[in-house]
Amino acid sequence: MTSDDRPTSGEARGGPERDAREGPVAGRPRGGPERDAREGPVAGRPRGGPLADLRRRIYLTYVYHGWRTLLFRAITLPLRLTPLRHRLALRSNRRDELRRRAISWHRVHGRPVSIVIPSYRDAERVATLVASIRKTVPGEMARTQIIVADDASGPEHLARLRQIAGIEIVAGEENRGFAANVNRGLRAAAEDRDVIVLNSDVEAMRGWLACLQYAADQGPDVGIVGARLLYPDGRIQFAGSVRNAGAPEWFDHRYRFKPAAWGPANVAGPTLAVTGACMYIRRETLTRIGLFDERYPMAYEDVDICLRAWQAGMEVRYFPAACLIHHESVTRGTELGERERTSQRLFWERWGDFFERRSVLTAEGRLRIAYVTEDTGVGGGHRDIFEHLNRLLDRGHEVSLYTLGDRPDWFPLRAPVHTFEDYEELTDALSSVEAIKVATWWNTAVPVWQASVVHGIPVYFVQDIETSYYPDDPQTRDAVLDSYRPEFRYMTISGWNRDRLRELGREAELIPPGIDLDCFKPRPEVARREDMILALGRTNPMKNLKLTIDAWRALPQPRPELCMFGIEPELADEPGMRYVRSPSDERVAELFAEATVFVQTSVHEGFCLPALESMAAGGAVVCTDAHGNRDFCVDGENSLMPDATSKQVSAAIGRLLADRELRERLGQAGIRTAAEYAWERRIDALEEFLASVVRPSPAQLPARGGVR
Repeated sequence: MTSDDRPTSGEARGGPERDAREGPVAGRPRGGPERDAREGPVAGRPRGGPLADLRRRIYLTYVYHGWRTLLFRAITLPLRLTPLRHRLALRSNRRDELRRRAISWHRVHGRPVSIVIPSYRDAERVATLVASIRKTVPGEMARTQIIVADDASGPEHLARLRQIAGIEIVAGEENRGFAANVNRGLRAAAEDRDVIVLNSDVEAMRGWLACLQYAADQGPDVGIVGARLLYPDGRIQFAGSVRNAGAPEWFDHRYRFKPAAWGPANVAGPTLAVTGACMYIRRETLTRIGLFDERYPMAYEDVDICLRAWQAGMEVRYFPAACLIHHESVTRGTELGERERTSQRLFWERWGDFFERRSVLTAEGRLRIAYVTEDTGVGGGHRDIFEHLNRLLDRGHEVSLYTLGDRPDWFPLRAPVHTFEDYEELTDALSSVEAIKVATWWNTAVPVWQASVVHGIPVYFVQDIETSYYPDDPQTRDAVLDSYRPEFRYMTISGWNRDRLRELGREAELIPPGIDLDCFKPRPEVARREDMILALGRTNPMKNLKLTIDAWRALPQPRPELCMFGIEPELADEPGMRYVRSPSDERVAELFAEATVFVQTSVHEGFCLPALESMAAGGAVVCTDAHGNRDFCVDGENSLMPDATSKQVSAAIGRLLADRELRERLGQAGIRTAAEYAWERRIDALEEFLASVVRPSPAQLPARGGVR
């Protein structure tokens, strides 16, 4: 079951732990799904208030989707506010939108290219490929140079190649392997043109060239672009290159064998490398870094040229709207020949230290760490991050915050803060820093990963699985899933998150939040009442406050007081309710010490820190299963965890109201539980994890001097 098939999180980035009591911007995903899904991770930060953001969204919709989509969204806006939105296809497939836009762009801005097809005794394949090129770019054929580089196949093969009209043949006198053969074609290509390298066993599909050139034209730093390749049976063969986790001496294709419509594979973005089976190379790239390295007789040459592009400050990108069929066998053999062994040995001799010997330590041997956030607004997730920074700083490490927000005025953060207008600016600044770079929210993942390709080590701090923040936006859910790249090292705050990541093939270290036990603690000076139920007062649907209120209403008269805290005082709208607005931590700690029972009936929490804080104060807790609280809430031992019905929650509350001894027993057990979450223990675990990131295990190291 994928994470889209199960309930995940309803809280926005920053987490649910403190959002309600600390300010009006808490828990709000920056920009919302419209911006996040379509504008992409290099988008600028909206400034100037709601109207400025609205104008910006209109502009971006036009830029990225065209006037038809803009008009459609304007016309259907009223329906988006009704239940009918679930029955309307208000968002077309992002890949198809990009293809249409690229084709439209290419009609105006397209320029001629040279296509290089390396060949060895496969004239029939070459003929099929050339026919597909003619079919898919007929208007461009007069300007498209098709070069077939033959790797000494022999006279019979050359004769068959010469029967294919409209191609130039560069005949090699000796068989020298893929890289050298491609270079024959590259040297023959027009010097003022970009070049596309195509395997002879691919077959072009509609719009492929327009899409590749459009993607290559999206910025001066784009150097190489790759397409989405499908097996003949329709499954994905290639969607970007990654290291093989089980055999790190090899590279693999991301999303291999997934169905063609697999959503995360439709997300365009930077990638470590693209396959030489389809590689668009800008002429400037060849000028700056040179041709393929001919020392590779077979394999690794495509990864090598992509890494050289990254080192030269040029991006390698994957663009799924460009699609071709790759007739590579699904069950091709894995037997290694001497050529592959030679290439593998050469590659790791050259690039082994690049991957495994990253310098992220100061001269004194301390860690250098940079956390990246989208903003710095009030929120439990930000509080956790800022505590990490301060406490790591206190231990002598060199830490900093890179953000699109300003220095927080609500938290005493002592680490240096680097503020940027947009992710592109942030990525550029972070790219040259030798540090452990920590993504903290799905939209920070690509900037952190890209800034770590050449320098540093990427880490992903997953505070929640964020797909369900966008229940009506499958494209953004796909982008969230795509953000969990295999190149990251992962840490997360709860076992539930860790299990979900494991289902996605990602292993994570458990680093839950800590508690300030100097603040949240038993307070003998505060008299604990016998008639007070405390709850977090939020209208966020995932908090499910209605269940708490219904359970309170079901209690027999005279009912105890229902005291809520947060930033929505209008919720206390009937007799017997009280609301404490925007309390400080100290005041919340007093409320925990005063309450008879603390109740939280959330549908989902990334961690559920308020329940743990109540335990630290010695309070009795009633909570429903919210996933993230499973790590520390044990029914009957330190809390009561009834089923999520008003009858069962009300019965649990009533049981505690009537049984002081039970309340005290649960409270004492809760104090012991909370002690395990003291900040010093949490930072010990964090420090140990970050140190392990610097020291890869032997299983992560590639074989040197041959195949393991």
